[in-house]
Amino acid sequence: MKKFILPALLAVAVMTSCGSDAVEATDAKEVEEVAITATYSTLGDHNHVDWKAWHLAKTGERSGSVMLTSAEASVNEGMLAGGKFVLDIAGLTVTNFGDDTAQNEKLRGHLTNEDFFLTDSFPTATFEITSVDTMAGDFNSKINGNLTIKGITKNISFNANVDITDDAVALTSETFEVNREDWGLTYNAEGTAGVPVDYLIANEIAFTIHANVTK
Repeated sequence: MKKFILPALLAVAVMTSCGSDAVEATDAKEVEEVAITATYSTLGDHNHVDWKAWHLAKTGERSGSVMLTSAEASVNEGMLAGGKFVLDIAGLTVTNFGDDTAQNEKLRGHLTNEDFFLTDSFPTATFEITSVDTMAGDFNSKINGNLTIKGITKNISFNANVDITDDAVALTSETFEVNREDWGLTYNAEGTAGVPVDYLIANEIAFTIHANVTK
């Protein structure tokens, strides 16, 4: 009986991973033209994007963060109207191995090489807001924007809380997932022929955005 356990578990993993909660990525959109009454372009504290990735069925979680290298937020009469954020993909960090620096660095090297983000050619990613909708509930804004990774641009939407004062714009998003294949990140993707199931990597990458921009 024992020899049937692993194949059965792997089959469950594959079936469980077939569904995706990733936000829909569509073709890039034009930036909505709106009046601007204030612009914030100095990075404050806590400007980073937390990321998570997994093997199939959300096993073997990996995590870390990417810092923002620049940001600009546009405001119209006290409401977020636009903005552009640049992410330092080449400097991404891996933290899930705790104090095991060697393991963290090994995975970091794997993520930045040609298998994934190819940071020698694409050291940064960008997110440019195309429109913002106000909403009620746990989050006060729905942010729509063009996310560019490895030279590929797709439009996505996510919920966030945006707090605007005379001095700063603070933005904290929900944790949302995208399908990495939409940006050409296909290494050991689900369904890759010839790759053992336990080496396959889930297509979803989760992001949580933290941005704080001052004048």
